[in-house]
Amino acid sequence: MFKFDFGIEDDGVELAQSESSSPKLEIQSEPFTDLPLSQLLESLPPLISYSPLSIPLSSSRKNATLARRDLFDARFQLISDGGGDEPPAPTSALGFLDAPSDLIPGVYEGGLKTWECSLDLVDYLAGLEDSRSSYFSGKRIFEVGCGTGIPSVYILHRLFCGDPNAGSHVHLQDYNASVLELITFPNIILAWYMSPASAEYRASAPEECPPADPSVPGELPITPDLKGAFTASLATHGISLAFSSGSWDSLINHLDAKSDIVVTSETIYRTEALPALIALLRKACTDTQPHCLVAAKVLYFGVGGGVSEFVRALESKTMLEKGCAGKAESVWERKVGVGRKIMRIEWV
Repeated sequence: MFKFDFGIEDDGVELAQSESSSPKLEIQSEPFTDLPLSQLLESLPPLISYSPLSIPLSSSRKNATLARRDLFDARFQLISDGGGDEPPAPTSALGFLDAPSDLIPGVYEGGLKTWECSLDLVDYLAGLEDSRSSYFSGKRIFEVGCGTGIPSVYILHRLFCGDPNAGSHVHLQDYNASVLELITFPNIILAWYMSPASAEYRASAPEECPPADPSVPGELPITPDLKGAFTASLATHGISLAFSSGSWDSLINHLDAKSDIVVTSETIYRTEALPALIALLRKACTDTQPHCLVAAKVLYFGVGGGVSEFVRALESKTMLEKGCAGKAESVWERKVGVGRKIMRIEWV
């Protein structure tokens, strides 16, 4: 197993080097699975506990604050659903939460935690929006390896704050379906609730509605009326959502629509997975000026991946022969501590 140890935990940011503590594993990839919105709504618990996530911005706004489901709350849901009767298996969702490792290749890919580079993407995306009002409106957006989904959550919050009938489509993908159910989708519900789009619902049930203030921790009751109001808001704002789990190799055969904005963060840590990731990013992008953004640490200590390995794979003869080669332009960089970059991909 691999230990990254530089994730953003519920109580703040911690940075450290990673280490490898076991031999290389034989990886059996998860198959593609489509998760309908109805299934994700059904999987919501009766109550969601959340805390603020403050994201510093280098654009004109000082910061962005999002409500994020507490990790301990997801664990409590699993135990309440019967997952805590016996010691959790390493391959179970509860096992992921309790495991000493942040990564079990081919089993769990770290999606339950929020990683620094996803916040970097929010910073960059906020700058795009500042340069053009309603930048995300009417766009098709795809987040690859979304985990907690913070970049997409930010985009959806901005869409819910904007004019109705945006006509936007947001697709979120993660290796583990349990991550989408336990963390990603609850975070999207919170993004809607903390926006003006939920105002009518909040006014209809003031006794059970916490303040729509993402800077204050709280608990959100999940009622049938809330689910109905959320679904209605999606229709009113012209927002469609898609969710899928499984390996990138399996997803590429099911991906038909192209996207205007394709983002991924903290996904280049395994060099053997780079060809599949690059092929998926290429297939997902429109042929006319897509924003394809890859946010990553310069080096993933102990694992072998990093920016140099990604660029080498992106520009390789193998990718060129497959029609997936590209050039990476650095559009955002942080050199203090563990170096981080955001690269915009231009396909050749």
